[in-house]
Amino acid sequence: MINVHDLKKSFYPKRGSSEIIHAVRGVSFTIKPGEVLGLIGPSGCGKSTVARLIAGLIQPDEGSAESVGRIGFVSQDPYSAISPVMRVGNIVAEPLRWRKNKSADDLTAVSTALEKVKLDYDKFKNRLPRELSGGERQRVSLARAFIAAEGVLILDEPVSMLDYDVKLEITDILRGLVMDSGCAVLLISHDISFVREMATHIVVMQQGLIIETGTPEQICGNPQ
Repeated sequence: MINVHDLKKSFYPKRGSSEIIHAVRGVSFTIKPGEVLGLIGPSGCGKSTVARLIAGLIQPDEGSAESVGRIGFVSQDPYSAISPVMRVGNIVAEPLRWRKNKSADDLTAVSTALEKVKLDYDKFKNRLPRELSGGERQRVSLARAFIAAEGVLILDEPVSMLDYDVKLEITDILRGLVMDSGCAVLLISHDISFVREMATHIVVMQQGLIIETGTPEQICGNPQ
């Protein structure tokens, strides 16, 4: 699960500047196993900062962001999210190598993960990222995230940089993967229709604050 309590984070945008950006200002929520929390709001409202705090990529000034289980993380940029010098099979297998030595079971897990995102293992395992389209790169990122995740999944704008047709394909893949995973899922987006389709409940942020929470029907049908 994911438990965020009174989370706060500020930044100094310029070295030596006295100006402070209060990116996250007292955010709290809980995501239980099998739930998908959609975190929405305009650009710059603090959504991605919350994701990075939960993932441990940055540290909070105050409050806590705790997760129970290993985190799978998918960022919005399919071009910078994976190493340009690693081949697809190794990229997807990388989380497994943090846990144990490579084995035949690892190869099966990688093959299964690629199959779930509709990439043929034998066809793609030796390809480099430069040989992939943006949609294929994002599928590789998804496969790696789901092979890494044990209980927690963070999706930070996973379809925002994709063309419309590719976005529909990735959304369809995500829907199946999320439903089967049983993970506590944080889904971040500024695309309300996408979140409405995927989320079990929604949190709305603005200027670092939570301004509304509710079900997709409440938030999208009768926003306050």
